[in-house]
Amino acid sequence: MTVFTCASTGQSITLLGEPKISGEAKVWQTNRNGYLAKIYHDQTPERVQKLAVMIAHRPKEPNSHLNHISFAWPKSLLKDAHGDCVGFLMPEIKQAKELIDIYNPKRRKDLKLEVDWRFLHTTALNIASIIEAIHISDYVLGDIKPQNILVNDRALPSIIDTDSFQVRNPVNGKIYRCPVGSPDYIPPELIDQDFSRIDQTEIHDRFRLAVIIYQLLFSGQSPFAGKWIGAGKTPETNEIIRQGLWLYAPNSLIQAVDRTIPLEIVHPEVQRCFLKCFNDGYQNPNLRPTAGDWVKALRLAVNELTICGKVDSHYYSRTYGKCYWCDRTTKLGVDIFPGFARPKQVAVVESKSQPEAFGADKIIENVAIGGQIHTLQGHSSWVKSVAFSPDGKTLASGNDDKTIKLWDVKTGAQIRTLQGHSGLVYSVAFSPDGKILASGSSDNTIKLWDVTTGAQIHTIQAHSDSLRSVAFSPDGKTLASGSSDNTIKLWDVKTGAQIRTLPHSQWVWSVAFSPDGKTLASGSYDNTIKLWDVKTGAQIRTLPHSHWVWSVAFSPDGKTLASGSQDNIIKLWDVTTGVQIHTIQAHSDLVTSVAFSPDGKTLASASYRDIKLWDVGTAREIYTLLGHSSYVSSVAFSPDGQILASGSDDKTIKIWQLASSINTATSSPIKPTQSNVPQPAASTPHTQPVITQPPTTSLTTTTSSPIKPTQSQVSQTNQSANLPSPNNYLTGRQKRLGY
Repeated sequence: MTVFTCASTGQSITLLGEPKISGEAKVWQTNRNGYLAKIYHDQTPERVQKLAVMIAHRPKEPNSHLNHISFAWPKSLLKDAHGDCVGFLMPEIKQAKELIDIYNPKRRKDLKLEVDWRFLHTTALNIASIIEAIHISDYVLGDIKPQNILVNDRALPSIIDTDSFQVRNPVNGKIYRCPVGSPDYIPPELIDQDFSRIDQTEIHDRFRLAVIIYQLLFSGQSPFAGKWIGAGKTPETNEIIRQGLWLYAPNSLIQAVDRTIPLEIVHPEVQRCFLKCFNDGYQNPNLRPTAGDWVKALRLAVNELTICGKVDSHYYSRTYGKCYWCDRTTKLGVDIFPGFARPKQVAVVESKSQPEAFGADKIIENVAIGGQIHTLQGHSSWVKSVAFSPDGKTLASGNDDKTIKLWDVKTGAQIRTLQGHSGLVYSVAFSPDGKILASGSSDNTIKLWDVTTGAQIHTIQAHSDSLRSVAFSPDGKTLASGSSDNTIKLWDVKTGAQIRTLPHSQWVWSVAFSPDGKTLASGSYDNTIKLWDVKTGAQIRTLPHSHWVWSVAFSPDGKTLASGSQDNIIKLWDVTTGVQIHTIQAHSDLVTSVAFSPDGKTLASASYRDIKLWDVGTAREIYTLLGHSSYVSSVAFSPDGQILASGSDDKTIKIWQLASSINTATSSPIKPTQSNVPQPAASTPHTQPVITQPPTTSLTTTTSSPIKPTQSQVSQTNQSANLPSPNNYLTGRQKRLGY
C-alpha cells in the first residue's frame, strides 16, 4: 500500500487497486472518493512548477451549474515521505465514454450506445464551449485529440490530461509548453516542429477543434480522407494537411467517395466555419473560427435540427430540407443511426436489445452561464436600456445616439432603427401584447411606436425635464414615466392623456408596476423607494436607502421588490410589510440595473463592467458575467429565462446564455451549487458577496422571524426636501455616463 501526502491539506492519500499506465505516468484510484492520483515515472522541477501554477490559477468551471466536471484539473500536488513532489490529485470523470466511442458508428454499435446526430451536434457544441472557457483563462490545450475527451450520457464532455496543456504563469509570464501533439490534428504551420521549443497560441487549438467537430458531425470521417487523384501514392495525413488539402479545398487532390458524408448537410453557418478554418485559415491562421464562433454556429445548427418523419433516430437540418440518413441508408444499405420506423397507427414499439441510455431524453446543451450568444453592434454611443418583447423574439435598445434599435434575438440581426427623438433615449419598454414600444428621452418626451411597422403612434410632451424610466402596466392600458423633474406621471396609452402626477423630492430614475398592476414602485435620488397605489395615487410607504436608487424591480409573484443603489448595494424588500429581507454588498461600483428572472429565483444586477446573478432565496452569488468594457446600464431576462440581455456604455449589447437547453429547449433553472456558491476565502474580493440582514434575523435558519417594520423603515418620508440637487453631487465619471 503506497501512501502520499496531499500538499494543500496535509491529508494522507492512499493508492488503491491496479493503475492505468500511460506513457509518462500511472493513474491510480485513491481513498479519497471522486479523486484519482497521477504519479509520474520521472518527476522534474519544471513539471512541478507547471502544476503549481495550474493549481493556483484554475480556469472557472463553466458547468458548475450542471454539477459537471468540464476538465480534470490538478487539485493538489502529492508528496512522498521525503517531501518530494511525485504527482498530483485530480477529479475522477465517471460514467463517460471516449469521444471516438460516440462518433464512430462501429464502436457505437459494439458498445450498444444509443446516439443520434442531435447528440453529436450537442456534444460538439459543448466541447466548443468548454474550450472557449479554457482559452478565456489564457490556457492553450495543445494536444486536442479524441482520447483526451470523455462524454457522458447527457452529451456533456470532460477534458482529461490537462497537465499537458500549455500554461503561462500570470505572475511572471513564464510559459510551460505542451511538448506533445497528435498526428492528424496538428495545424499545417506546426507539422514537423519540435513542440518542446514552440510557444503555441489558441489559434493552433482552433485547427484541432475544427477537426474534432468535423469527426463528430460526420460520424468519424476525416476532412482529409477521400480518393487521392494526385500523382503517386496517397500521402500521409500530416502531409495532406501541410499542403492545405482537404475534401473542399479549391482544386483539391482529394475527392469524395460513395460513403463520404457531404458538407452540405450541416447548417450553413457550420459549413462556413469549416471553410474558414481549412481554406482561409490555411494561409492566414488568424482567420480560423474561434471556439466562441463555433459555439454560435453550432447553437444555430442544433436549433435547426428536426426529427425524420420515417425513422425516429434520424435528425436532419431544416436548412438541408430532407433526411439525408434515409437517403444514405437506401443508397449504401447501412444505417449509421439505426432506429425504428415510425408506426402509421398509434402503437408501442419496443427494442429487443438494451442499448446504453445515451438517449435523447438526457441531452444537455452546456453552453454555460456566461456563454455569449451574440454581441450586438450598431449603436454609435452608450446603450442605456434594453427590453425583450413578450414573445422573446425581439430586443429593443435605447441609446445616447437618439435612436432605438430592434434586434432579432435568435440571429442577432438588426430589424430596424426608430428615429424621432432629439435627445438620449434612457428607457424602452414593450407593451404586454408586444405591439407597442414606449421610449423615454432626455428631450422630455415619450414616444409610442408600432413595433411591426416602426411608425410613431403618439408623441407625449410628458415632463419638464429628462425622461429616465417608462413602464407599462400589466394590462397595457397605463404607462408610467419617471423624470428628472422629480415627478412620476401616469398616462392613458390609448389616448396619450395624463391620468395623474406622483411627487418625489428629487429625480426619479426607475419605475416598475407590480404584476397585479395595483402598485407602482419608484426609485429616486432622494435615497428612497416609494410604493404607490395606482388606482388612487396614494403613497403606500417609503423604503429608505443610504444613497440614490438607480433601479427597482418586482419579483414575478409581486411579493419581493429589488433595488439597486449608488452605494453598490442591492436590497430585497417584502412588498407587503416593507421589511428588508436581504442587503447584498453586491458590486465594487454603483448598481445601475436589477431584474428578476421569470421564475423569480434569480436576480441579475449590473455595474461597472460586470453583471452578477444572485439566488433570490439565499442572496448568494451564482455567477459573474464579464465581457463589457464599461458600465452596464441595463439588464433584462428573456421571457423563458434562458438568456439575459445587457446594454453598456461600451456601445454594445450582449446576449448571454443562462439556462441549459434540455431536449426541446426547455429551461433548466439556474441553481447554485456548493462549487459555485462563494466560500469563505475563495476568490477575488469583488466576486465574493457580503450578505447582511436585519440584526435579529438568523443566517443559519430558514424559519427565522423577520424584523418588525419600524416607523423609520417603512413610512418615513425621508427628510429629502433639504437634499441638494443631484447635479451638485454628480462626479465627472457620472456626468460622462449621462446621469
